[in-house]
Amino acid sequence: MAGLKSLICAASLLLGTAYGVPMNGKLGQLEFGWLPDLLSSLADSPLTIAPAGKFSFKPSAGDTWNMQLNSLPTPSQARDQTYKIWDFDLMDAPRSLIKTFQDNGHPVICYFSAGSYEDWRDDAKDFPKAALGKPLDGWDGENWLDTRHPAVRAIMKKRIALAASKGCDGIDPDNMDGYSNDSGTNMQKADAVDYARFLAKTAHDAGMAYGLKNGGAFLDQVVDVAQFVVNEQCVQYNECHLYQPFIQQNKPVFHVEYTSKDSVPTDYMRRTCSHAGTNGFSTLVKKMSLNSWTSKCADY
Repeated sequence: MAGLKSLICAASLLLGTAYGVPMNGKLGQLEFGWLPDLLSSLADSPLTIAPAGKFSFKPSAGDTWNMQLNSLPTPSQARDQTYKIWDFDLMDAPRSLIKTFQDNGHPVICYFSAGSYEDWRDDAKDFPKAALGKPLDGWDGENWLDTRHPAVRAIMKKRIALAASKGCDGIDPDNMDGYSNDSGTNMQKADAVDYARFLAKTAHDAGMAYGLKNGGAFLDQVVDVAQFVVNEQCVQYNECHLYQPFIQQNKPVFHVEYTSKDSVPTDYMRRTCSHAGTNGFSTLVKKMSLNSWTSKCADY
C-alpha cells in the first residue's frame, strides 16, 4: 500500500499544479487538502475487485442433468434432486425460477441459439439482413447466421450479458455448425473455432462457464476453453467417441438422444446407454420438442 499512497500524493500535487494552486499553501489546503486524506483512506480500505474470466461453475464428468426448453419446469421441481444441473431457455426463464433452482442446489445453464436467427425472439430486429443465411431445414422461422458478422457478435454479447444478469451459471449456445451445413454463408471450420472461442471468452469475462454444443469436428481446438459439451444424437450418428476428450479431462458430456415414442423400449435404452464411446456420459432420452418428458439411463 505504501507505493499506492505515494502515487496518491503525487496525483494530489499534480492536480493542484494543474489548477495553479500550490498544495502547501492555505488555498491549496482549502481547495484540495481533503484529497490526499480521502484517497489515502481508500488505499487503507480492503478493496476487492473480481478479476475478469473467473467463474465458479465447473461441472464434473458424470454429473446428472436435464434440459427443458419448450416449457418451463415448475418451481416445485427444484426440490427434486434426480437431476443436478438444469438447462433452461435463456429468453423464457425468469430470474426468479433460476434462483429457485440454484437455492435448491441446482446449477442452471442457459440456452440460446448463437448460430441461427429466430424470427420470434425479441432481438430479431437487430440482425441485419446481410448476416442472414439460408433457412434451417425443418425449423420454421430460423435462418443460419454468418457468425463472422460484427453485428451478430454484438448481439451475442448482449445475450451473454442477459444470461449473467439472470444469474445463469453457464451458457449453452446452439447451432455452432453452420459451416458444415448448406447455410449460404461460405463459413469454414476455422470460423466455427474462432466463434466458439469468442463465445467462451465473453462468457468467462461475464463470470459464467461456457459449453460447446455438438461441434465434434473441431472439439479438439476448443476443449481447453469449454467447461462442458452438450451433444445431440451422437449414438444415432455413431460419433460419440469424438467427445471422449471431455471425459478424459473430467468435463461432462451432457448427451441427449431423441425419440418420438411415449414409452421407450428397454432394449433401445440399454443400447443407447451402453453405446461405444459413451463411457462417462450423462445421457438422457427426450422428445425433440424438449418438453418435460425424460427418460434416463439410471432407470435401465
